[in-house]
Amino acid sequence: MYKNLPKIALFSSLLLVVGCDKIPGMGLGGKSKIECSDPNAKNLVIESLQKSINSSAKGYAASFDKPTSGASIRASVNQLKMNLDNIRTTQDDPQSTKNFCKGTLTVTVPSKLIQNADITREYNGEYDVKEDAYQQDLELDANTVNYEIEYSVQPTDDGEVIFVETQNGNDLSTFLAYVVVDADQKNNVKGKKVVEAKQEAKRVSATQSAADSAAAAAASALAATAAEQAKVKAEMDYKRSEFNKLWGKASKEAQASIEYDQKEWVEWRDQVCVDEARGAEPARQEIVRMQCITRLLSDRYYEVKEYFDNY
Repeated sequence: MYKNLPKIALFSSLLLVVGCDKIPGMGLGGKSKIECSDPNAKNLVIESLQKSINSSAKGYAASFDKPTSGASIRASVNQLKMNLDNIRTTQDDPQSTKNFCKGTLTVTVPSKLIQNADITREYNGEYDVKEDAYQQDLELDANTVNYEIEYSVQPTDDGEVIFVETQNGNDLSTFLAYVVVDADQKNNVKGKKVVEAKQEAKRVSATQSAADSAAAAAASALAATAAEQAKVKAEMDYKRSEFNKLWGKASKEAQASIEYDQKEWVEWRDQVCVDEARGAEPARQEIVRMQCITRLLSDRYYEVKEYFDNY
């Protein structure tokens, strides 16, 4: 399963989800502005990112045949350690209660999550976590991501609630969501590997069985051919022996009178039988050749016998 299509869908929905977070009952004492480095504002930025990761992970998990549960997603997201430092105010409008801010968000991902995610990605033929971060221009050092987050912070008119809205972070949220879900999918991948290994073992066994059956059939056919060939040769040798006996009983004068004709007949017989054998399948060509010799020799026997009898 590849991520290109689901990532587009998740990215679009994420823009709608990440908006504002708040802490009710703050009691700001009538403050008109909230500093970018206010601890509550920092916590809200981190909470906003966590919600975005959860939302993205939920959508991505649904693309698997065995989706990761919401409880597992939340547990994994809670393992991500996040800190917001190096905070500075990028825009301070005296006419507005909103401050625009920027800070370095540091997210430490447990090494085990990355290792498990890489197992899933290798199985699916995808980039590993390190390469994925590089492809998305995210700064990943070992298992820590450093990200320049931009956000705004503003109190309500009565100063009782803080609103925080992030201006970026979609790429980071999606990246972390994929890591979280891919890590959880490791066990499913291991299960698939076990099933595939069993299927491969069955396939190899079936292939070997087929090969063994074919070899046995070939050996059986070869043995049958050899037995038939031996039988045919014995019949041919018997006919030759009978013909030689017939020839040996004749007088020298009778033999000499057809000796030249007999040599021509032998050459003709051999050529006829070779041509006849060529029309048979390779394994049976020698059998066909000997059967041909036996047949023609049998006919020749009676021709020569009649000649010698009347000589």
